[in-house]
Amino acid sequence: MMHLGLLVTVAASWYLVGLSVTVGLVTYPSFARVGDAEWVTFHDHHSARISWAVGGAWFAQIIGLVCWFGRADTQIAWWVTVIGAVSAIAVTAFFAVDLHRQLSDARSARVLRRLRRIHAVRTICWLIAALAATSALA
Repeated sequence: MMHLGLLVTVAASWYLVGLSVTVGLVTYPSFARVGDAEWVTFHDHHSARISWAVGGAWFAQIIGLVCWFGRADTQIAWWVTVIGAVSAIAVTAFFAVDLHRQLSDARSARVLRRLRRIHAVRTICWLIAALAATSALA
């Protein structure tokens, strides 16, 4: 069960890295191309869809970590993965959600710049989690 938990954690973690890189390179830059008249509808659609894309992977990552817990030969990797995953969730909850809330009524170049910086931090957190979990496979 622990090995399956590790595999689930690795898969979910790399999925989050890939999703995050895509959002950072494609989605957030495309926000600048949406007209002001379409902004609220576009942003609402993005927010609803991205929640589903991230939520399932977060759930899988958490379940994987719970199942992986206690494996003596990978404790350091487990803790680093937990720190990376929890950090990404915290950055999202305490910063990105508020920035998206600010964008829900109108686009702001200042808020979008802050969102992209915060998103880079999330990407790094997810990358740390993915690398640590992958290292435990060896």
